[in-house]
This record gives sequence, C-alpha cells and structure tokens, in this order.
Amino acid sequence: MGGFRRLVTFADQGVSSISNFVAVAVAANVASVPEFGQFSLAYAGLLLFLGGQRALVGETLLVRYSQTGRLTREVAAASLGATLLVAVPTVMLLLAGAVLSGPENSLLWLVMAAVSPFVLLQDSIRYLFICQGRPALALLIDGLWAVGSISAMLLVARSGGELWVVLSWWGAGAAAALAAGLILARSVPAVPAGVRWLLINKDFAFRYVAEFAALNASTFAVLYFLVFPLGAAGVGALRAAQLLFSPLNTVFGAIKTAVIPELVRTRGTGAFRSRLLETFVLVLVLCVGWGAAVLMLPASAGEFVLGETWRNASELRWPYAVQYLAMVPYTVLLAYFRAVQANRLSTLMRGVLAALTLVLPLALALGGSAAASAWGFTGAVAVAAVCGLVAVRAGRTRPARPAAALEPVD
Repeated sequence: MGGFRRLVTFADQGVSSISNFVAVAVAANVASVPEFGQFSLAYAGLLLFLGGQRALVGETLLVRYSQTGRLTREVAAASLGATLLVAVPTVMLLLAGAVLSGPENSLLWLVMAAVSPFVLLQDSIRYLFICQGRPALALLIDGLWAVGSISAMLLVARSGGELWVVLSWWGAGAAAALAAGLILARSVPAVPAGVRWLLINKDFAFRYVAEFAALNASTFAVLYFLVFPLGAAGVGALRAAQLLFSPLNTVFGAIKTAVIPELVRTRGTGAFRSRLLETFVLVLVLCVGWGAAVLMLPASAGEFVLGETWRNASELRWPYAVQYLAMVPYTVLLAYFRAVQANRLSTLMRGVLAALTLVLPLALALGGSAAASAWGFTGAVAVAAVCGLVAVRAGRTRPARPAAALEPVD
C-alpha cells in the first residue's frame, strides 16, 4: 500500500510541475528577453511564498499528521486558513513590483498578484490529500489544472497573445483546480482557526518556515542583486537554464511529499533504511540521465523551448547539471532529518546553504559572468550537502521524539 501511495504521489508531483513548466516555457516564447527577465523576477517572488507556505503548513502536516492520516474538517479548514495568511504578503510583494517595474511591465505583475492566492491554496489542498493518504485526489485536481491551463495557454500563444493573457489562463486553471479541491475536501479556509493551528504547531511550523525563509530569502535577494552586475537579461538566462532542469525539481519535491510521510510511518522499522537507500539511488539515476540529456540538447530544441533566451542560457548547462547532482544527497538528508525530527541538523545544513547562496553567486558574478554566478550556486549546494553528511557521520543526530508526539492536535 505504501508503495502505491508513493507512486501516485510521484505522479501527482509530476503533473503539478507540468503546468508550471509550460507556463514558464510559453512565457519564454511569447515574451521578449527584457519581458522574460521581468517575468522571472515576478515568478521568483511567487515561488518564494509558495515554498514558504509548503514549509509552514505543508511540511508540518506531513511530519505531524502522516502517521495516522487523521485530519478533521476543522484541522483541514485551519490549515487552509494558515495558507491564506501567507497569500497576503505574496500579493503585497507582487503589487509593489507592479509599481516599481514601470507602466510597460505593471500589467504582468498585476496578473501574477491576482492569481497567487489561487496557486497557494490549490497547493495546500494537495498536501492535505497526501497527508490523509489519498494522493489520488491530489493527482485529480492537479490533472484538472494541467489539462485546462496548458490547453488555453498554448492556444493563446499560437494566436499571438500577450504574456499577461497567457499568465491569466494559467491562474484560471489554478482557480478551477482549487474549486474542485475545496469540494472534494469539504472544507473552506478558516483564517482565525489558522492562526490557532499555527500556534499549536509552532514548534514545527515556525522552525520549518524559518529554515526556508533564510535559504530562499537569500536566493530571492541574490537574484535581485544579480540584476546589477548581470542585468535583467542575465538573471533571465539563469532562470531559463534552471528551467531546462526543472523536471528534476519535480523529483526533489516528490521526495518531500511522497517519501517523508512513508518515512514517518516506517520510522523504527527495517523498512526505514530501505526507503532512504531506494530514494537516493532512484533520484541519482534520474539526475544523471536528465542532466546528460540536457547537456546533449541540440540548439534547435533549446530554441524551441526557450526562444531567444536559449543563446544566453545554453552556456549555463554544465554548472546546473553539477548543481542538481549535488542536490541528491542534500535532499535525501533533509528528508531523513525531517523523519527523525533532527531539527537542529536540518537547520544547520540549510543555514550553511542560505549563507553561501547569498555570497558565492554574487561574488563570482561581479565580473559580469552569468556562468560564474551559476557555479556559485552549485558550490553552495555541494558544501551544504557535505556539512549534512559530516553531521550524520559524527553521530550528532538526536533521538526521535516519542511517536505520541506525532499524533494530530486538533
């Protein structure tokens, strides 16, 4: 049963990423290079808060509630209410971008601000279903989003539509999937209950979001700082090169959603170590295979996916290929720390990555080289993974808390 759940959750993670991948790929094709740079900045802001919501709400659900899968309607409504709290600063940031970007780019930022609450809430419902051991429902609503939005975006792009129209249809797909998810979950967001739920689970939720904030705020900040030495086109090239490897982000995301719940359920049994080893081998093989495919990608295919941005992004493939290899031990270690509740070690590893991500790419980019900056991101991941491995081998992992501590708190 656990194997089937993991398989369906991996499939759901793949479908969830398809609409995001297509949105960025279509954006790269319909936008000019400067427009794509603006979109990259707005999309990075949305991803920052989406990841924060996953850390604050999603990971807390997986670690504390997966063992039993018992989620009352009240808990479901409270977790969705907590997600709405995250949506508020998300909208404010994107609206600020609309003001600061100038009249020629403001509409793009306004559309991203309008669709962001739907994207965040739809993702939160996915976590609810996965935590309940019902990943098929998560797959259903993500499939609805992917089919609806991809069809509309491609039609708009083929008819010569503008970038903001493409993004509007992406958001409309998220809204439709959200409506279906709310009906299936038989729940609606409850903001006051969300505040109480966060306070009850603050020992996990606040630590997880602090880890994420430190790491991703540094990534977010360095992207904006990189505009000065590299220009918006240089930042767009970094984002475009990352897009070529984005299917692997699906795999890493699935480690959290599919593997952590199973590790929590099998902790203390012989299956625990087997799950970790299987995950490491599978993800390593996928990273090697996909990285080789991207490195051998012909220019015609690259231009088809990225449009004009391919010319600047193609030289960045090697540093990103090595970076994603380094992400394998890093992500598996993070899943291990979550499952055994070694929170101190996860904070240490992610703190190292946050500090180096802020320093290395910017320092190496001062000469105006996007490739050097990309190697800086790679070095940060590699050093953080080594720190995590050293911590484990030094035997500093704290004993797991009693299983009773994982029982859901309503």
